[in-house]
Amino acid sequence: MQIRIIGLAHRLGSTIIEAEAIEQHFKRDPGTIAALSGVSRLHRIAEHEDLVILSREACIDALSRAEVPLSRVNGIFTSCNPTTDYLIPSLAPLVAQKLDITHVMAINIGMGCAGGVQALQAAYNQCIVDAHNGKTSYYLVVAGDHTSRMLDKESWKTAILFSDGVSAAVVTNDPAARGGFVVERVTSETYAGESVDVINLPNCLALEPGTPRSATLLHMRGRGVFEFGTRIAPRVKHLTGFTSFDDCYIIPHQANIRMLNELVPNLGIREDQLYRDGITRIGNISGAACFLGLEDAQKRGLTNRARNVLLCAFGAELQVAVAILTHG
Repeated sequence: MQIRIIGLAHRLGSTIIEAEAIEQHFKRDPGTIAALSGVSRLHRIAEHEDLVILSREACIDALSRAEVPLSRVNGIFTSCNPTTDYLIPSLAPLVAQKLDITHVMAINIGMGCAGGVQALQAAYNQCIVDAHNGKTSYYLVVAGDHTSRMLDKESWKTAILFSDGVSAAVVTNDPAARGGFVVERVTSETYAGESVDVINLPNCLALEPGTPRSATLLHMRGRGVFEFGTRIAPRVKHLTGFTSFDDCYIIPHQANIRMLNELVPNLGIREDQLYRDGITRIGNISGAACFLGLEDAQKRGLTNRARNVLLCAFGAELQVAVAILTHG
């Protein structure tokens, strides 16, 4: 039995903010952002756009590329921070509504940067269960955020990193499916511990009346986040079970360029084995980053450099998630 990713598509916010404009706003020297994070521009969802609509469009494109009709979709697994118009309902049923499908599984899985791979994990597990029950199934995995809604526009720490957008993937256990990527393994874990809130988004409902809006926005303890990001290599090795990454093309979550550069010596890989174009061309797009990177790398033939393609995500909730893919 094989579980495959057979279609990928995405949508980015159409408003583009160049790094130079952010540097001018914060009165920083030209090139500061590129040196710190690698970012050249960021995408923002415009006033006329909506995350749920963008998700619907990405799903339709992914299904089209997979040559799978909407009528065959058995469910939707999403990952999204609370950045839609509602805390309840979550992104999954909202996308189902926009796709005009009912009586399907619709579940939001996790939050933050590892959430997209964790949503893939949920879809993979469900495909396994379905296959054991003699059921051929197709699931949409959607990861996306209107992250700029969570940000303090006057905070340098977050203003130079995050973009808005969504990625969608079609996952199936259909034995007749061909092409795409076979999911060999997908798993995740959390560090937890005292630093679990190093990235946090306070619940506005739990705050006292009159609390300033700035207290309800995303908070990051920069040093703690960076230290976490640079310590993930041993956990990636543990989760994958690999002793060597010689035959891997690695698409990590696009956190920032310094964290990504640390993976080269820490995983013992060559420079050309690591995908870094997401952070430089799009910015940190949270849970959608690995799928966006996979789609881009596949189109450009980069995934053909090795037998295995490794998705590796880490971030909020101190979650680490990996997926080992092979060519279909």
